[in-house]
Amino acid sequence: MLHAKRSNPSGQEYEVTEDSRALTTFALRGGRVGARFTLHGVDYLVRTHRFNGSYELLGADGTVVATTNRVRRSWHMTGRVIPFSRTAAADRENAMLDGDGEPAGTTRRTGHLRSEATADLPGLDPGL
Repeated sequence: MLHAKRSNPSGQEYEVTEDSRALTTFALRGGRVGARFTLHGVDYLVRTHRFNGSYELLGADGTVVATTNRVRRSWHMTGRVIPFSRTAAADRENAMLDGDGEPAGTTRRTGHLRSEATADLPGLDPGL
């Protein structure tokens, strides 16, 4: 299970762990259109499109690895779309759906003021 936690309460810096083992850190700073991080020796860029609510995950060579047109609704990866469905009030938990529309994993916002999030998404690369 992945866990992202704000490492600086007054900022937008996050530490990402998997089963309590540190994986990477990233920062979302004002005025930026994304965040860079390195995971298992591979550099990534998350590019934010503020006006339409979409995000792109780009690999080290600049190719788009995954996109979402609204976070928590669906992810579009090369050759695959992964749908999500809201499962809890206040949009705090979402289920990843399998090909039959059955829950296959979850994402959940936790912590005070959206300061933490967890993701249990079997079969997906942690970078996604």
